[in-house]
Amino acid sequence: MIIEKLISLLETQADSLSESWIQLLKENEYVGTYQLIDEDNLSKYAHFIYEQLKLWLDWQLTSAEVAKLFWQVGVERKVQQIPISDIYYTIVLARRNLYINILEKIGEDDVHDMQEIIAFTSRITYFFDKIGYFVIKGHQGSEEPTAGDEASLDKVLKAFRSGSSPV
Repeated sequence: MIIEKLISLLETQADSLSESWIQLLKENEYVGTYQLIDEDNLSKYAHFIYEQLKLWLDWQLTSAEVAKLFWQVGVERKVQQIPISDIYYTIVLARRNLYINILEKIGEDDVHDMQEIIAFTSRITYFFDKIGYFVIKGHQGSEEPTAGDEASLDKVLKAFRSGSSPV
């Protein structure tokens, strides 16, 4: 039931999801290179992300197909010289944006069920998001993370985990 509502949300709210994700990117200092990309291209990318999620949830796209599609995105972003940490952080923000929008759009009867699902998955997701981001930063040869780096990421990931805004 919740999956069907999510698929419906992805179909009917694609534009508002894309707009709110772009707004998150504009407000976030950790994705500076994405702020240089014009809004039309960001909108197309946002629609692409959420469309692939919808197709994957609806069993129309395999995990292998998803992997190939987003590997290609990685190749394109490397050619565009976008740091991998910016790429990864935008994905974290896309997921956080989705959760925020889900909680705003689903019916009140389903909010409790959705919150339980989010609570169950978010703790593990939080761990992997955090280690992934910092493994990538280390791979890039970035300096050791400062307390500010970790605190900022924690703020976003905690907000993502709870479905609230980090501000």
